[in-house]
Amino acid sequence: MADQWEYLPEECWESVFVRLGHNRYLEAPSLVCKRFHSISNRLRSSLTVSDPTVLLHGGISGLIRRFQQLKRIDFVEFHGDADMLLREIGRSGLNLEVLNLSKQRRLPVQGMMELGAKVKTLRILICSRLCFLQDSDLIAIADSFPSLTELDISYPEQDSGSLTKIGSTEDDCAVSGSFPGTVSDVGIAMLSSKLQRLCRIDVSGNHFISDRSLLSLSSKCDFLREIAARDCSLISEIGIALAIRHNPHLISLSVNGSKIPSSASSSSSFTIESSLICARALCTLDFSQMIISDDLLTSIIQADLPLLKLALSHCRGFTFAGISSLLCKYCSLNYLDIEGAAFLTDQSMLELSQYLHDLNFINLNSCSNLSNSAFFLLAKTCPYLEEIRMERTGIGKEDCPSDFKKNFQLQNLKLSWNKYLSDETLQRIAMVCPNLRSLDISHCWGITGEGIGHIGMNCCEINMLRVNGCGGLSNLGMNFGFSKLEVLYASESGIDNEGLRMISQSCRRLLCLNLEGCLGVTAKGVREVVANSKGLKEISLKKCCNVASDVIAWMVFSRPSLRKLIPPSEFVSTEKQREFFLRHGCWVLDG
Repeated sequence: MADQWEYLPEECWESVFVRLGHNRYLEAPSLVCKRFHSISNRLRSSLTVSDPTVLLHGGISGLIRRFQQLKRIDFVEFHGDADMLLREIGRSGLNLEVLNLSKQRRLPVQGMMELGAKVKTLRILICSRLCFLQDSDLIAIADSFPSLTELDISYPEQDSGSLTKIGSTEDDCAVSGSFPGTVSDVGIAMLSSKLQRLCRIDVSGNHFISDRSLLSLSSKCDFLREIAARDCSLISEIGIALAIRHNPHLISLSVNGSKIPSSASSSSSFTIESSLICARALCTLDFSQMIISDDLLTSIIQADLPLLKLALSHCRGFTFAGISSLLCKYCSLNYLDIEGAAFLTDQSMLELSQYLHDLNFINLNSCSNLSNSAFFLLAKTCPYLEEIRMERTGIGKEDCPSDFKKNFQLQNLKLSWNKYLSDETLQRIAMVCPNLRSLDISHCWGITGEGIGHIGMNCCEINMLRVNGCGGLSNLGMNFGFSKLEVLYASESGIDNEGLRMISQSCRRLLCLNLEGCLGVTAKGVREVVANSKGLKEISLKKCCNVASDVIAWMVFSRPSLRKLIPPSEFVSTEKQREFFLRHGCWVLDG
């Protein structure tokens, strides 16, 4: 039998490994033999580069030689010489398609230009939350990667108050369209003229771009189909209207918080209402945090869009009658976000439910008048629903309905900050959602081990659980469920040593454990869970003041799988200690 397995073609083994799913599941088979190691290396298509990653492997060159089929590289928590790494990637011959440079201090322009000269396959560039971003960086991006189809330059973090020229006011800059030291309309215009193949762009959080930028993008980029421009202070209704009119093939538009006057008070002929009739392909509309009138909802209805995704999170001005009419028209929606719609009640949800049959996602956060009836109604009447968000609502305030129906599609529930949520309600939820994979009940103070135990017993597929701030929760129940749990966030919960002992016995697949601020945890409990969780990769003991610091070294040496450890705040490591731990494969941060 052994010989038969040995001579299986590598294509068969590749098929087996592919079915394992995430890259982390390839680690174990890669240790079996050289052949499996070689196969798993070929299958890896993405790599996250951090400071410890580079230090552990003696530079990125070794990683590139090992994983020769990489298509995506993410620079996360990397604070070293990004220019040097990009040059190495450029010399590697990789057919890279996605590069994520987010959270860097500055854009590594020199390395990026050298990479662009040698790698012609890059299509997606993510530069979100850079500490500093300006127009010249946009030009460098366009010159380095002229074939980009997707670009994310959202939410740069520079202080706008210190970036205007001396002697120039913000109003002066707004008139000229140029803001020194920031991304401005001038930079977006030059970017638009150079990136002819651009299909998607996210410029959210760039406070010095205006309607001119939306006009440049929509008129110059013929293939542009998706625009995200959230939290852009100078974008108005006119800019949104012009973007719609100049690009009738736009399929996704996401804007929020812009200065949108009502149609009655607007003197301009360029209004969203009058422009929607030009839209032919809009599938996604996100108008979150705006003042949205029923007239605008009527215009969306009259436009007869192929609408599948609608987000009106924290919008004001529209009524139940307006949203009811819209949902009646677009009853094939699969994504609905109406967070903060205070007028919604259990009875109104009963009326809307007849239009929600095709939904697979709904966000009802902060709809405080909704309770158990609304939740179980959605589970019963929406057979394709995969995720429900009902944080800060009235779930648990009333008895559960007796006529419930199991929903085998529901996989993700976000129910945090529901002060009325009880063990009894959680037990019924466990019965209704047997295929649940992710549950967030953080800061639901009425939950105990009895209630969460029903989740573990009935929801056998659950792999992520968030119980942060659940002070009444000392364990995950007495039934030893959660056999597939991989991620447990339990910061500032009531989890104690006995709870950890039970977790160590039942959650053998645990990969990530956050115990920050758990005062009932000591070194004894930590030792038990670390000893039994053979795949554990990350653990946080920050603010666990009753955990003795001498357990840190034991954890690093006794659990080879451990990659990231946040010790108690009292633990202060020296540079030599950190390097020593890192050589054993674990990044020990400051608590």
